[in-house]
Parts: sequence; structure tokens; C-alpha cells
Amino acid sequence: MKRFFSFFIIVFTTVSLYSQSFYFGLKGGPSFGYQKWENFNQKPVLTYHAAAFIESYSEDNPMNSLYAQLGFHNRGSSLRGALGYRIDGNVFRLPTRNFLFRNISLGLGAKRKQQIKDYLKSFYSFGLRAEYTAFTNLQNFAQFNQRQSYPYYPDNIFVKKFTYGVQVAGGLEYAFTELMEFLFEVSINPDLSNQYEQPEIGSIIDPYHPSNTITLRRRRIKNVTIEVTFGLRFMRKVEYID
Repeated sequence: MKRFFSFFIIVFTTVSLYSQSFYFGLKGGPSFGYQKWENFNQKPVLTYHAAAFIESYSEDNPMNSLYAQLGFHNRGSSLRGALGYRIDGNVFRLPTRNFLFRNISLGLGAKRKQQIKDYLKSFYSFGLRAEYTAFTNLQNFAQFNQRQSYPYYPDNIFVKKFTYGVQVAGGLEYAFTELMEFLFEVSINPDLSNQYEQPEIGSIIDPYHPSNTITLRRRRIKNVTIEVTFGLRFMRKVEYID
């Protein structure tokens, strides 16, 4: 965690040196998390994200910039409409269960803008992300795994603390004044590394047929998150007077 904050400070200093005028601000909004679990697809989960950011500014090249952001991002998925089996063999529908990975994310990237009107710009951006999983809600499913005697649901033991991925985004910037802007952004955030890796586990006693054994297939999970973001940007503008 300390490395994340130290690196963010280094990037902040670099952006400041690159252009003494720069933007900074806060943003956040809803997130739609999705995961594919090796042998079956999950359903999306609705959650949220928030971040602080800085962005370079140059009067000579105002339509191109570099950015850095540090934020809290929920990743995950949902299990809805799944069927369960009682010991007597009867089928029942399981309640909806959300699986959340709460990550601290550091993002670095570049942005390209287009002027639509004097007060309105559109933009697209591309960046790289490094994330640390601070905690999850997987402990909520520990009792079910203990009842089954094997990790039917994901377990914290197999969570990968560090992940990385990319961010592709587009949006609008609306200027209230020269020094304050409203930001709207839609981004897709696919991971390039696994959030979760559970090896194949064999020779497990079938809880419904104790005379048989079963094999739990390997489970590898990657995150894909769509984020809708609203924010405010403020400019720190440096002017030189002869």
C-alpha cells in the first residue's frame, strides 16, 4: 500500500514539472462488474467507485494531456437464479449472492480531446492500472464452504492481492468557468491478470452422495468493469508576468 501512495506522489510531481499548470479533482459513480468463472459465466453486479486525479495542461498543446488517478474501485460479479439441491434431492432456487473485491487502484494514461464548443470538449483516453485488493466480502460464504467441506464459493485463500489491467474511456468536459469544469466519463476496465486462482481439487466426498467422490475444477477469475463517472475538475493555472 505504501508503494502505491509513494508512486502516486512521484507521478504528481512529474506531472507538475511537465506542466506547472494542471487540473485536479474528484470523480466517482456507479460500476457494473462482471466476471467469468472458468466453467460458467456470472451475472453483473451493480456497485460503485471513487477516485482523485491530476491531469497535465499545456497552453501550447491543450488537446493532449497525461493523467494519474488513485481510487477505490469495487470489482466483482453476482450469482443470480442458481439452483441448489437439498439432501432429499429436491431442487430450490438460491438467493442472489454478490462477490466483491474492493481494490485500491493506481491508473496512468494519456488523453486526447476535441473542441465541440467554447465551453464543451469531448475526449477519449487510454491508461494502465495497477491494483491492490484491500479486502473482499468472501468471508460471507465461509460457512457454506465449511458445510460443503470444500470451497464451492470463492475463498480468500486464493485471492490474488495484486492485479493489473487497462482502462479505455471516453466522455465530455463542460466548463463552468475557466478554472472549474464538470466531467462525464464512461470507461471499460478489463483486467489482464487473474483476481482469483484456485487449483483443481480432487477426491472430495460428495456431500449428497457420500459413497462417491467429486473433483472441483480449477477456477481462475478475471474482472471486467464498466464505470460511469461524474466529477469536478479544477485548474491550477500558472501565469508569468514580465
